[in-house]
Amino acid sequence: MLKNVVFLFLVLFSFNIAAQHAKSNFKTTLDSLKKQDNFSEYIYTHLDKFSENPSVENLSFFTNTLSRLWRNPTTKSEYIALLYLHVNYGYYLKQYGFIDLSINQYEKAYNIYKNNRIINYNIIEFCLKPLANNYTRLGELDRAEDILKITIEKAQKENNNKQLIAGYSNLSAVIRTRGNYKEAVNYLNIALNLARDKQLKSRIYSDLAINFLFLHEPQRIIENIEISNQLNTKKNKAILTRNSITLGSYYKQQQQFKLALLAFKKSLVTAKSVFGKNDREVAKIYNQIAEVYQAQNKFKKSLNSYQKSLQTLLPKYKPKTIYENPLTTYFYPENTLKDALDGRASVFIEIKNYKDALKNFDLAFKVEAQLRASYLNQSAKLIQQQESKNRSESSIDLCYELFKQTSNFNWIERAFQYAEQSKSVILLEAKKAAFLKSSLKKDSLFSKEKMLLSKKAQLNKSIVIEELKGSKAVVNLIAKLTKERNEISNKLQLLKQQIELKYPNLKIQSNRLISVKRIQEELLSNYKSFIEFFEGTRTVYVFSISKNNQIKLHKIAKTVAFKSKISKFLKLFSDDRGTILQNNVKEYTSLGYQLYRELFNIELNEHTIIIPDGVFSFIPFDALITKETAITNFKTLPYLLHKTVISYAYSAAILIYKKKLVQPVKKEFIGFFPVFENNHRGLLTLNYTLQEAKSIEKEQKGEFLLGKNASKRMFNQLSDKYSIIHLSTHATAGDFYTPPAIEFYDETMYLPEIYGYNLQTDLLVLSACETGIGTIRKGEGVMSLARGFSYAGVQNLVVSLWKVNDRSTEKLMSEFYKNYQKTGNKAIALHNSKQAYLKNKSISSTKKSPYYWASFVYIGETTSKNNTSYNYLWILLLGFILIGGYFLLKNGRFGKNN
Repeated sequence: MLKNVVFLFLVLFSFNIAAQHAKSNFKTTLDSLKKQDNFSEYIYTHLDKFSENPSVENLSFFTNTLSRLWRNPTTKSEYIALLYLHVNYGYYLKQYGFIDLSINQYEKAYNIYKNNRIINYNIIEFCLKPLANNYTRLGELDRAEDILKITIEKAQKENNNKQLIAGYSNLSAVIRTRGNYKEAVNYLNIALNLARDKQLKSRIYSDLAINFLFLHEPQRIIENIEISNQLNTKKNKAILTRNSITLGSYYKQQQQFKLALLAFKKSLVTAKSVFGKNDREVAKIYNQIAEVYQAQNKFKKSLNSYQKSLQTLLPKYKPKTIYENPLTTYFYPENTLKDALDGRASVFIEIKNYKDALKNFDLAFKVEAQLRASYLNQSAKLIQQQESKNRSESSIDLCYELFKQTSNFNWIERAFQYAEQSKSVILLEAKKAAFLKSSLKKDSLFSKEKMLLSKKAQLNKSIVIEELKGSKAVVNLIAKLTKERNEISNKLQLLKQQIELKYPNLKIQSNRLISVKRIQEELLSNYKSFIEFFEGTRTVYVFSISKNNQIKLHKIAKTVAFKSKISKFLKLFSDDRGTILQNNVKEYTSLGYQLYRELFNIELNEHTIIIPDGVFSFIPFDALITKETAITNFKTLPYLLHKTVISYAYSAAILIYKKKLVQPVKKEFIGFFPVFENNHRGLLTLNYTLQEAKSIEKEQKGEFLLGKNASKRMFNQLSDKYSIIHLSTHATAGDFYTPPAIEFYDETMYLPEIYGYNLQTDLLVLSACETGIGTIRKGEGVMSLARGFSYAGVQNLVVSLWKVNDRSTEKLMSEFYKNYQKTGNKAIALHNSKQAYLKNKSISSTKKSPYYWASFVYIGETTSKNNTSYNYLWILLLGFILIGGYFLLKNGRFGKNN
């Protein structure tokens, strides 16, 4: 026994000596290479050392290597060595699930490759393909698509058939993730026509089966899986795994749950073997198994499988029960992690454990916030917000159920917070980031970022315009513009890394919940009401808050009848001349009254702040009818306009945040009035625009640019110098394919390029058609010109909800500025201008239809500006009263007698 112990001691001792010796030799080698100034070999020696024991714990090896480099590379071979270092670092970060960090390293590698014109290195295989895959995994699909199009172009030039096939296959995966399954199939067919190798064909048929799964074409699913397996002569486990997963998903669709489980469990064995036990692909299979168990009402088994998914993704997570939740300290940006948490929540809902369901939804929101923070493109964030909206709806439903069970109003407040955090989060984060960066604007990093963002916005616009030409689009031009956008995106990603490294506190995440108390204290006075809408798929929730009362929640079922009322009401305002409304006054008053009763079940105060959502963003609330009436005269109808001053906002959080901002002192007003008389672009002349300019000029001092002077070039030069900008012009809301746009005399400005502006404007008045409407994006709001300018930095806006009449617009706008000069309050100024329009005796009764005056709405803060001249008048008047009072007391009947 003693002999064995001594032997073991000697073995351990010798191992320890050997380890220390190896460590010493490694350090000696490094010191020697550094003395020799052998930059390349120094890096390769580090890489060789890491490859001896690659692990997540040893990833710091790479950061240590980078920090030890004593100078920058100077020769091509040294740049190649540094390229290898970043590619390897990116590869291992990807392997261990740190996708956002992996992206950073691959982007650095790609930048080295481009800037140093490195040849004889397979940049597609080792950098661009994994980089695109990373962006696809995160959901940043625009960036992934651009990179893959670059790889396809490069492969075509190099006549590299293998990379060309891979490029089309990977591009199809991005397109599939977007939900365009038929287009994805087209790209796979291109790849299939190029492929000669059986294994490559096997992989493509496997991908085709996945798309046919989403297209619900059972025969083609089975057919393609069989062909894939036949061609997979080398029994590639990755292909076998994917085919088993697709087969399992097909059986799940068909509700053949036993077969689905067999297929998924089979895929689990091969997935662990080929990908590793902690890979996301393994976690995804556990999620699928959990869904099958849930469909079978085997809820404990389902929760157990979800726990296994979480443990796969979070190796440090060791739950003691199936009900335990992971700590957020383990989290990182990963969609599969979010799916597992959402899945757990859905199981808890099934077993009526609503509180645990909410806990898991809350955790999923936190993962989502991390994902959003890692995105560079707004489009990726918008896609994510649509998914988030569905989770918010489920959370609100649960809170409502818990309120019914307990009568505890805390659940109503929590429901409101879920509604609020689904509102314009991306817009709020953009505003916060712009404000924080403005205080650091002297740093050249931010001026460089601003320039790159502006260039990218222009490229976005150019690509959109060319793509809108359809079959007439110049393919080579799109390819060129895409390549340029890819270059800009790469620079922006690297710049983002520099900024985050220098200013770690600058990373914005809008996950702070807005309380009812905060709204009451910071937004409301005794004469203000706050109404927030949340439009779900099944229900509309209307939250009402006033200064001193308990929050109220009004639930409206989205029945066919309710949706029909809204649709019919909006249709009354849909034609160009307002004739539908004029010809259907009784229908209008009836629908207007019914909607008023259904939407507002509380008494409104003098001023009402409305946070709309979904279709409610298009409703002219001023024009709702507050009493049953047989009156058909537009002038005397009981409009909601007469009961309350209405202002709109994107969210309570944005309103509260804007109160902190101090606007820089600038010149007051600049107006753009292109008129378009005899315009070379063939746009319709706006006959009353000149009159609008003259009327406003009587009320508002400033710069007035007419005709040719109202150009986009002048807007670019002058827009950041004025606190009020007025645009009286043509505009369009666009559609799902065409972005919203606004016209200047010389050129069109499209929504994608507006995002690239950096405006510090207090008020923007968009005196044009449809500037407040656009495509609804669930979870973020309406993608309108109004939102675009708000994203670009504008604080408050006056916008339109339909095609406006230029004559009535002229009268409304002149009254608006007259009232704004008097009151200093934008919401009240617009409200009073509408009231004045209805009272104007020179306007005929038919022209007092809400079509002519209700289109314009105000979006923004509700406090008054500091109206100095107005205040001075009051001070002067008070002074006269005090002096007069003094002499009356001294000499009058109440003073002393002489």
